[in-house]
Amino acid sequence: MSWPPNSPELNLMEQIWNAMERHLRDQTPPCANISTLRDRCLDISCNLSPVMHQTLVVSMVRRVVAVLKAKGGATCY
Repeated sequence: MSWPPNSPELNLMEQIWNAMERHLRDQTPPCANISTLRDRCLDISCNLSPVMHQTLVVSMVRRVVAVLKAKGGATCY
């Protein structure tokens, strides 16, 4: 079976990065240095909801179906 070479629709880590970015943008003040950014990223990562992870895993069937239906093209994900 051939798969699209770069299929962000099937990469759940992209969704996790997006959630982390939203959390970072909501925090004030902005990170003053790389060390603070690292600490905040680790904190956000460790505190992401297990429900979010489970929801992403469950969504994989729909994601694969959408990618196959679009023949590797863009999907709603």
